[in-house]
Amino acid sequence: MKVIAMGRVEYKIEQVHWKDEPESRLAQLVEQLNAFAQDGWRVVSVDLMAHGSFETKSLPVLLEREVKL
Repeated sequence: MKVIAMGRVEYKIEQVHWKDEPESRLAQLVEQLNAFAQDGWRVVSVDLMAHGSFETKSLPVLLEREVKL
């Protein structure tokens, strides 16, 4: 995870991982994204493209939140 602050917004990239249960992957993804929201993060993008540098059981997610001054 890397956090970068730009102006009044900070960004970070997280890897969302799921268990080997294809039928519940969407529910697992929603659960993890909701956990980010509880910490004040908004989802900017979820990269659904396959990447050789990432595990096949994870997706990179770009998050942002307002910096509290």
